[in-house]
Amino acid sequence: MQGRFRRASRRQCPLPAGSAAPVSRTAYCFGDCRIDLAARELRRAGQLVVLPPKVFDCLAYLIERRERAVGRDELVAAVWGKTEISDTLLGQTLLKARRAVGDSAGAQQAIRTIPRFGYAWVAELTVDAGAGATPVVAAARPKPAAALLRRAAWPAALAIAAAAAGGLWLALRDAPRVDPVPAGSAAVLPVDVSAPAEWTWVRLGLMDAIASRLRAGGQPVVPSDNVVALMRASPDGRRQPDVRAASGAALIVTPSATWSDSGWIVRLRWQGEGPPVEVDERNADVLLAGRAAADRMLVRLGKTPPVESGDAQAWSDTQLLQRAEAALLTGDLDGARRLLQAAPEALRQSGEYGLRLARIDFRAGRFDAAGERLRALLPQATAEGSPVLRARVLNGIGHVTLRQGRLDDAADAYSEAARLLERENEPADLGQAYMGRGSVAQLQRRYDAAQADFSRAHVAFDLAGDGLALARLEANEGMLDASRDRPARAVTSLERAARRFEAFGTTNELAMTSGIEIAARLALLEPAAALAASERAWSFRERPSNPQVRQALAFHRAVALDANGRRREAVALLQDIADGDASTDGTVVQAVARSELARIALADGRAEDAAALALAAIPALDALEDPRGRSAATLAAARALRALGRSADAARETAAFEAWARPRPEPAAALYASLARAEQMAAERHDGSADYERALALAAAGDVPADVAEVVVSYGTALIGEGRLEQATAVVGRVARWADRDLGCALLQVRLHAALGQRAAWEHATTAARAIAGDRDISRELAVFPAGGI
Repeated sequence: MQGRFRRASRRQCPLPAGSAAPVSRTAYCFGDCRIDLAARELRRAGQLVVLPPKVFDCLAYLIERRERAVGRDELVAAVWGKTEISDTLLGQTLLKARRAVGDSAGAQQAIRTIPRFGYAWVAELTVDAGAGATPVVAAARPKPAAALLRRAAWPAALAIAAAAAGGLWLALRDAPRVDPVPAGSAAVLPVDVSAPAEWTWVRLGLMDAIASRLRAGGQPVVPSDNVVALMRASPDGRRQPDVRAASGAALIVTPSATWSDSGWIVRLRWQGEGPPVEVDERNADVLLAGRAAADRMLVRLGKTPPVESGDAQAWSDTQLLQRAEAALLTGDLDGARRLLQAAPEALRQSGEYGLRLARIDFRAGRFDAAGERLRALLPQATAEGSPVLRARVLNGIGHVTLRQGRLDDAADAYSEAARLLERENEPADLGQAYMGRGSVAQLQRRYDAAQADFSRAHVAFDLAGDGLALARLEANEGMLDASRDRPARAVTSLERAARRFEAFGTTNELAMTSGIEIAARLALLEPAAALAASERAWSFRERPSNPQVRQALAFHRAVALDANGRRREAVALLQDIADGDASTDGTVVQAVARSELARIALADGRAEDAAALALAAIPALDALEDPRGRSAATLAAARALRALGRSADAARETAAFEAWARPRPEPAAALYASLARAEQMAAERHDGSADYERALALAAAGDVPADVAEVVVSYGTALIGEGRLEQATAVVGRVARWADRDLGCALLQVRLHAALGQRAAWEHATTAARAIAGDRDISRELAVFPAGGI
């Protein structure tokens, strides 16, 4: 087997000179194999290989997406039509697929396993020119009335995800690749407390105190907020295996604290690969007992406990701050504030006190108050005397100013924090500075600078063992790739981050990450994978605390449903959003929902409703970063106005969109401006070919299949309507490979074969369109085959 296959490439065998363009029959050769996807045949050394349907489907799906890795969930959703099957069934299916083409799990010359993610096709393919393509020769037919009513608009999905997710990944120290934590890291679980009710704070307060003590003694420790998030998401009976698997910790520390009349007994039990080890300490003060137990653990691990000052007041302050930290870890912001407000005056003047109050203000959404409090701390937190405290304050200022849209101020704060922390051993704080500065660069479209800072943050968070921060970072990287029109790269990061957020139970982040993944999947014309991503987040739909996140989650669910032929469910969700309360900063979400409803209304023949919905949505979409959100509404409005006979109004909307797009730097702005102008010129009986060709060239130069499909469906339909069938065939052939999953591309094949008078091909295309239509009404598209066909 070794050497039979070469690395996958996009090289294709040329068609014979003078041959007609193929319709949608694709066969590939690799090694001694030939696979015909349309005929569902695999031949090896010239002999037919009989395969179970699911095995063939796996091969076909991986081959069609050979330019990228395919996640496990995506493959399962596409082949089995559901999100969960046993690992045994999947493994057996892939084993049969490999054997069928002469591959094996050891060689992996054709199908490579991507650890902890999925699979990728890696064998070199060539297109077989003799795959039975049908030559195209016939007279033209008029274009159908509903020609441009196509798939769910992925631009809206990405636009709403970016709008709702701004600043989501940042938090004042509360803020995937699943990266390993440092070797030998420990995860300290919440304390099992046996004591009266007033000691409930010990469960998390002592947990964090023990973790801090171990960390101060040189023992790498998983951050406490990571552990709390994992515990919330895991059943009690399975908590240790879940925490170990999700955090990567080598040691799991299980503390207990028992109160009696003689004082406290704190016991630490930890286990790595060997047998469990246990120490305990007694003291009248539970924190002192916990500190002593942690010191004994450090000694058993071969480390030296830190030296204490012995200051009684300092220890009293530590106790109060630890109780406040316990309240913060449970999300009890009011309780944490009350504890801090009862602090003695000396503690109230300290930087640590002010920093904690600022964290509470930030998490409560009081950004102005948090900013004022943080800036007041700068004079006492000097670079010379307290560099780490100053860096934490600056990180906080960066978070606040980023949320306020003051990007230059945020960049300055993060940069100073990074300079200070690069000389210190505080990797978690350094990672926050890099990630924050990278987020600013991303918003400023300085994408290379953003990626560089995200890479630096990865290293820092790896050292800190902060899996939750790594997940947030990976989500940021996925959003960065999506913003750069690289959806195939984005989905890899986003799927890993979503899985990590699911493990941690952080539902706001899971909802937004899944939303961006859905948008990217729709950009790749992968509706089944988009629905699989939606299913993962939808099960948590009642839990996000942010109402805008809940709206965005419902929107992304709706577009995924509609793309999979479940239009009635989609419309119900979109209507709820459009009719909802916009007082919680939901204006953009509602506008994008109305734009989607306009597209659907147009598809249903309700042009007047479509025009009203789209025109109402446009003003709120002007400020979106991604021009596709604005373009989707403009195209829907112009198409609806023309359907109503209001061509002059459509021309005005098109001109306004062109003026809006002209100064924008994104290629997508020029692409959709050209497409809108081409459609208007065609409607006015002018030649729009130059604008269509420009739009098609821009789409083909990018990495977004949905852009290509949007242009080709419009251009191909115009060419068919004008009777220019030879040119139409060449254009329509660009999207034939997506006709099995995208309704717009499928219906375009129907129009072409009807115009060419090819009955057999028309019947095949009609059957394919019906198979993916679901409850989307396409009856007008599937009229009786025109007389005179062959």
